Amino acid sequence: MTPDLSVIIPVYNRGKLIHHTLESVRRASPGLAVEVVIVDDGSDRPAAEAIAGLGYRPEKIIRQPNRGLLFARLAGLAAASGRHLVFLDSDDLVSPEKFRLQVGAMDAASAEVSYTDTAHGTIDGEYDQLVFTADEPLAATDDPARFFITVQPPPHAPVFRTDWLRTVVNGAFFPPSPLYNQVAEIWFYHNAATRAARVVKVDGPHTIVGRHPGARLTDHWEKLAIASLAVMEAFARSCPRQPATAHARQLVAEKAFRSWRRLPRGFSPEFGTRELGVWQRLKCDRRLERLGGPVFQNLARCLGPAGAGRLMRRWQNQPYAACRTLDEDTLDRLLAALPAP
Repeated sequence: MTPDLSVIIPVYNRGKLIHHTLESVRRASPGLAVEVVIVDDGSDRPAAEAIAGLGYRPEKIIRQPNRGLLFARLAGLAAASGRHLVFLDSDDLVSPEKFRLQVGAMDAASAEVSYTDTAHGTIDGEYDQLVFTADEPLAATDDPARFFITVQPPPHAPVFRTDWLRTVVNGAFFPPSPLYNQVAEIWFYHNAATRAARVVKVDGPHTIVGRHPGARLTDHWEKLAIASLAVMEAFARSCPRQPATAHARQLVAEKAFRSWRRLPRGFSPEFGTRELGVWQRLKCDRRLERLGGPVFQNLARCLGPAGAGRLMRRWQNQPYAACRTLDEDTLDRLLAALPAP
């Protein structure tokens, strides 16, 4: 029997933390045929041992040498046998209704992608005692490019039709790289943004971001920013200039410009130049209302978009010293690992 849903969970040295993730999957599974695919990305102690001690029995456990999150998700995709799939990290949770609602909505609409709103909560203590707080609802869209580039939800918000996602991966504009591991989902998102797809939103905070004292990828925003820059630069180099890709290229260009405008004062000049360069390289429609509000637009008519952006960064943005999480040597090393723009 083909499962309705494959739940792909990469694991790297999570120990007991994954208990909450697996428990949330168990509670969301009644009424569906669900397979759980654990990808052990080279944990010091095999994940199979840790999970067995927690009393859960995933349908598949894959152990591979440590290659990082993107490659673990790709291994899970290759092993999945469900009609649909969802990626969870080992500190992500789902509501008891998430799987049923999203699979049902996709089947009803013959959709390739569905997504929900989000919530957050601290993962600590007994599962039934956890408290979750709903976030602001995500924008509703049925436009795949806008969903993947502008909405860009957490990686466990979307449920994908498995065969569609495999087509995206097999036809990727640019191949996976360890450079993208920090933001593995946006490698998928950028490669999916030009593909035809029916996207449906299921309202409600059914995607839960877990918070905990352990290390998280989001602990260092600079690492996320550099990995995101690597993805955007690869997209700008590789995505063909065709009518079918114009909308996605426009949205990536605008996102790069707006991200550049948000950089803190005094942050790496090289990074800023490269991020602005993505916007310049994509050569898309530069209508000012796409790039900022009325004050920005008035300044840009006199100074140009880049000049207005630089001036407003000096006025509005906090200094890098107030939000720094990496030392200078680490930052320089990460930037040096990027291919030439």
